[in-house]
Amino acid sequence: MGVGSTDGIDLENKSIGMALTKFAVPSILAVWVFALYTMVDGMFVGRGVGPEALAAVNLSLPFINIMFAISILITIGAGTLVGKLKGEGKIGQASEIFSQAIYFLAGFGALVCFLAFIFVEDVAYLMGARGELIPMVAEYLGTLLFFQTFYLMAYSMEVFAKIDGFPQRELAAILCAAVTNIILDYVFIIQWGWGLRGAAIATGSAQMLQMCLLILHYRSRSSNLRFVKVMPKLKNIIQYVKIGTPDSITEMSAGFVLMAFNNAILFHYGTAELSAFSVIGYINNFMLITYIGLTQGMQPIVTFSRGKKDHGSILAVALLTVKVALLIGGMSALVVFFFGDNIAMGFLEDPELVAMSHQYMKIFSLGFIFMGVNTVISGFFTALEAPKRAGLISLMRGFIMVMLFLSLLPMFFGSDSIWWVTGAAELVTVFVAIIMFARKISFHRIGQPVGATTS
Repeated sequence: MGVGSTDGIDLENKSIGMALTKFAVPSILAVWVFALYTMVDGMFVGRGVGPEALAAVNLSLPFINIMFAISILITIGAGTLVGKLKGEGKIGQASEIFSQAIYFLAGFGALVCFLAFIFVEDVAYLMGARGELIPMVAEYLGTLLFFQTFYLMAYSMEVFAKIDGFPQRELAAILCAAVTNIILDYVFIIQWGWGLRGAAIATGSAQMLQMCLLILHYRSRSSNLRFVKVMPKLKNIIQYVKIGTPDSITEMSAGFVLMAFNNAILFHYGTAELSAFSVIGYINNFMLITYIGLTQGMQPIVTFSRGKKDHGSILAVALLTVKVALLIGGMSALVVFFFGDNIAMGFLEDPELVAMSHQYMKIFSLGFIFMGVNTVISGFFTALEAPKRAGLISLMRGFIMVMLFLSLLPMFFGSDSIWWVTGAAELVTVFVAIIMFARKISFHRIGQPVGATTS
């Protein structure tokens, strides 16, 4: 079984469109499941416990996003190198990098979760919880911390399974976990009345199951990547971090934006508005990880093609992925505009809160159109090992522009203008991203090798 031809995907013989489809669809479905873990919790909690409990879950999401971003930080950096080594036929070295990444995440996750559990009420306050919301956040997040290390490792393993050429196995594992999560949420919350703690146990149990199923893949004979005896080396971890930082910032921005909005809403409005916004937070995170999944479907093709020095394929898959992102963004904005109230009803029972959520959702969703382009272009530069360019895009859309507009717009246009913040931030960033992308494409079309620079 060759490196470019596995039981999963034959990158050497498939068309770019077919290869992107084969990688992107399982990748998007995979990250959907990671989003559905907390979305399903939110739906059962919102309708089975109450809007205040839903707000508590929403306040916990920034911490979960940040932990997910840490996994992306190591996984995408290591995965970029593994994909390139696979293209070069160096499977032994690829397995060493894969093993180092998983072992590091296991140790790091255990340490952070232990410390967070000790200071869980302080973490809840930092996330924006106040008053009666603090013990509710502590109950949900404190329980989930027992499983978060499995969450980091499960995500990393599913990305490496895709790079290994087996996206179908990755998809099978996450679908089993998703079904388990839904069943346990129903049993623990609706049937047994365990509330927030039951929601956290259901999610954590599903994440642990997913990790165990993926371990079976790497122990199978058909897997190219293997667990080997190797100690994580600091210089290698730093290299992974350097490459993976832009994609990590992209995911971390979801937690940062959510935390900033939670605090702004509690400052300008109240708990009712925060409950209404909770639905938007779930949708925003769902859209972001959809684009991350699409991008991760593109990246193995880019890294493998770099190893083969196939510059035409790199450019073709980049342009195709940007077009797909635009299509997804436009369709999503239309769905939210016309059917957002139905989405809100999945989380909320109060008609006033549903109407309020849909009103805010219509404005907020305009940013989805540009979010995808920014995410794909940033991920493209990551796959080319150009972290400075990728990092600039991620920082602009996720931190700099959000903080700037969140500070200025309410000052000049009133508190209702905060719903326009993400759309404005994505719009400004997309102009910068497109210029950088167009220059890169034009530069390489006249004969320069893709990925020749790392800035």
